[in-house]
Amino acid sequence: MALYKKRAELRAFLEIILSLTTITIFLSFALKPTVLTIISLVQQIQEKKTTLAGLNLKIKNLQTAENVLTQNEAATRDVDIAISSQANVDIISKQIQGLAVKDAVSILGFSIGQTVLVGANPSAKKSSDYKPIPGNPGEMQISLSIKGAYPNIESFIKDLENLRVTIKIDSLGINASQTDSGQVIVAIIAGRVPFLKN
Repeated sequence: MALYKKRAELRAFLEIILSLTTITIFLSFALKPTVLTIISLVQQIQEKKTTLAGLNLKIKNLQTAENVLTQNEAATRDVDIAISSQANVDIISKQIQGLAVKDAVSILGFSIGQTVLVGANPSAKKSSDYKPIPGNPGEMQISLSIKGAYPNIESFIKDLENLRVTIKIDSLGINASQTDSGQVIVAIIAGRVPFLKN
């Protein structure tokens, strides 16, 4: 202590060091909340940037999906026709009539099994004779008999399988008979047209 009182430069040096230490301690207590706040804000900014990048990616993906939907809008109408939301007897009968004209065959008979066109089906009976259609849709049973030359009947059956309206052909019978006017070939087709149940 005596040395401290005798030497002024030592006293000034120690006082400066103690003052700086005190100032440093007070500054650390004063700046600590500010520094923690700045670190927290930087972390939040990084999180917001990550969220913004994710949202921008979602926006881009939604725009891509909208473009794809717009490009395929015509095909969605075809899908609605292929498997409609109800049993459309008129569409299937018109398409079969068109095929008959195209393939030069005569329609001898066209019948539709018991089908509920509108409303709930209280007694959903499915034929156990045939394999069920995947997805358990509603079914409209059809039966069709046609007459014509064998190549024309064959062409009609191929076109029927590739028809825009989906038809599951369950059975096909071809009968040839000789009449006074020549050979007559008759095909009997039984099948089901699936539709989505409401």
